[in-house]
Amino acid sequence: MKEKIITADGSFSYYDSTINECYHSKNGAYSESTHVYINNGLNYWFEKNKKKICRIFELGYGTGLNALLAKRYAEKNKLKVVYHTIDKFPLTANQIEVIKPRKLSTSDNFVYSAAWDSEFSLTSFFSIHKIHADFFIYQFDNTYDIFFYDAFAFHAQPQIWKKNILKKSIDVLNNNGVWVTYCSKGIVRRAVESFDVKVEKIPGFSRKREMLRALKK
Repeated sequence: MKEKIITADGSFSYYDSTINECYHSKNGAYSESTHVYINNGLNYWFEKNKKKICRIFELGYGTGLNALLAKRYAEKNKLKVVYHTIDKFPLTANQIEVIKPRKLSTSDNFVYSAAWDSEFSLTSFFSIHKIHADFFIYQFDNTYDIFFYDAFAFHAQPQIWKKNILKKSIDVLNNNGVWVTYCSKGIVRRAVESFDVKVEKIPGFSRKREMLRALKK
C-alpha cells in the first residue's frame, strides 16, 4: 500500500508499506532529486562537456520528479535533453496526481500525462519516452550520456543492485558518460569500480554522508 507523505522541504512523495521504503528522502524529495541527479549528474556532465544534446536514461521513473527537474534544467540552460525512463510498476495516473508538484506549466504537466511506450517532444529542449518494462530483461537500442540509477534501496530491492545488473547500466554509457546514484553501499561501489570506470564518493543529500558517481572513460 502506498501512503502519501509530505517531506521536509514541502514536496510530496510516497511510502510503500509492502517494501517498507519511501520513494524519496523524508528530508526533502525535491531537494534530494536536485542534489543527486541534477546537480551531481546532469549539471556535472554539462559543465564538463558543454555539448548541445544530452541523452539520459533513468532507472525508476517513480513519481516523475527527476524527469521534471531534468526538463526544467534543459530549458533553463538551452540544452536538448532526450530522456528515457523505465518502470515495471508505474504509479497510476491518480497516484501521480496526488503527489505531483503544484503550479506546473502545460509542458511540465506533459511529463506526467505523456503516454507510456511512445516518445514525446514536450518542448524544443526536452523529449521523454517512458518505458513500461522490466529492466532485468530490457534490451537497449541506444546509448546514453547520463544514467540515473534511482532504484529502491538495497534492503528493499537487493536484486537490482547485483553486479550483472549494475554492469548493464554502465555498458550503455557513452565515453565521458556519467552514472549517478544516491547509494554509497560498499558492495555497490566495489562492483561499479570493477567496470573500468572512475568511481567517486561525493557528499550525499542531507544526513546521507556519501553518494556514488562513476565516469566512463
